[in-house]
Amino acid sequence: MPYRHAHWFILALFPVAAMAFWPSYLSQIRTASAEFHMHGVTATLWLILLAVQSWTIHHDRRQAHRALGMTSLALFPLFLAGGTGIFVGMSQRFVAGSPFHAMYAPNLAWLDVVGVGGIAYFFYEAMRQRRKVHVHARYLLATAIFLLPPIIGRLSPLLPGLSVAGPPDFWKLEIGFQIANGVTAAIAFALAVHSGRHGRPFYLAGWLTLLGALLFQTIGSMGWWERLYAHAAQIPSLPLALAAALAGAAIGYAGWIAGRRPAAPGAVPA
Repeated sequence: MPYRHAHWFILALFPVAAMAFWPSYLSQIRTASAEFHMHGVTATLWLILLAVQSWTIHHDRRQAHRALGMTSLALFPLFLAGGTGIFVGMSQRFVAGSPFHAMYAPNLAWLDVVGVGGIAYFFYEAMRQRRKVHVHARYLLATAIFLLPPIIGRLSPLLPGLSVAGPPDFWKLEIGFQIANGVTAAIAFALAVHSGRHGRPFYLAGWLTLLGALLFQTIGSMGWWERLYAHAAQIPSLPLALAAALAGAAIGYAGWIAGRRPAAPGAVPA
């Protein structure tokens, strides 16, 4: 089985994520908006699921692994719904003139679009190829790659010269965001090389991370995109979240059906 200790590495992300999100979310958890709670809870549950799935299969708990695999079909739509709430919420704060969001929300939106799209594709492939152990495991573990840039980026002010004391220092955050993308891509490519002929999921994660960084730096700052992005503030959050959840359910179902064991030649359909 590949990555026998993957669950420990995933669990190690939790204290790092807690440190990263303490200023903007955890320290204000009582007053945080519902969209932050939805995104935080579903992303946390997704990482927990990855860790538990790694542990169960490597400790020969196959029945538990299969049962939890079925729960991913319900959790994934909620995860997508939580992501759309963040997208709309950032647009609303951009329109409202929040100093941080006025500078970065249209740019960060591209990281979200590429990241969510990558996770959706990887989940589909993980379900479709669930009978191929090495491929299935890597596609699922690679979904965690897309959660690294927000964590690493929020820790960048700890680096020398990148500390942020207020809005006048917000220009430094762009450097931190791109450092996070570079580090994440490097991790993905290192895992791809380590995986040998099974490295495609991690190569894709690395290239998609770099694509998001490029879109952040280019289209994200263009006037036409900023004007278009501002219209997202008018989208009703609940219907959009429902649409994302339905899309997530369709992606999971399509992957599950595509990965069914082929019927034996001459078998009579049930």
